[in-house]
Amino acid sequence: MPTATFFRLPEEKRKRLIDACWSEMTRVRFTDASINRIITAARIPRGSFYQYFEDKEDLIRYLLEDMREYFVSLLRNILIEARGDLFALPLAAYDRFIGQRGHTDPMLSLFLKLLRLNQGMDLQNFMGGPEQFLPDELWEAVDTVKLRRGSREYADQVFHLSCAVLAFAIVETLHDPAQTTQIREMTQIRMDLLRYGGAAEGYKEEPT
Repeated sequence: MPTATFFRLPEEKRKRLIDACWSEMTRVRFTDASINRIITAARIPRGSFYQYFEDKEDLIRYLLEDMREYFVSLLRNILIEARGDLFALPLAAYDRFIGQRGHTDPMLSLFLKLLRLNQGMDLQNFMGGPEQFLPDELWEAVDTVKLRRGSREYADQVFHLSCAVLAFAIVETLHDPAQTTQIREMTQIRMDLLRYGGAAEGYKEEPT
C-alpha cells in the first residue's frame, strides 16, 4: 500500500501521478509497465516514486484495490436503492455504467482495458476473494427474503450469474452502441429468466 507520504501529497500532484500510472497500466501489460515512463509522465523524480510506493507491484495492488472499492461502492449503492434485490442489480448497474449514446463509465473503461491487456486476470479474487465472488460489502446489503434460499452460498451464485448477464450486456453494447435500447431490453429478459425460470408453470420433465 502507498506510504503516508503519498497521502500527504497535494491533490494536484497526487492526481498527476495516479493519472500517469493509469495511462501506463492501460497501455501495456502489468509485467511490461515501466516506472521510468510513469515518473516521466508524472514529472516527478525517480526517488520520489519510492517514497510513495515500495515497487511496481505495490503500485499495481493499490490501483486495483482502488478500482475494486469504486465498483463495490457503486454496486452497494445500487443494491441499497433496489432494497437488497440482487435480481434488480444488473439492469440498474447497466444504466449506471452505460450512459446515453453508449458512453461508458470512465472506471469501467479502464477496467476493460486492463482485462484486454492482462488476459487471465483473476476476477474472482479481484471482486470477493477465493471463497466467494460476492463481496462482504454487498452481502451485507442483500435482502435474503427475496431469494429462494437465504444462504451466503446461494446469494453468491445469484450474484455470479447476474454479473455474467451484466458483463455480456456491456460487451454487446461496446460492440454495437446503436443497439443500446435493444440490449437493455434483452438484459431485462435475461434477468427475468434468472428470477423466475424459463419453464412453463407446472411443467415437469417427462421421465426417460
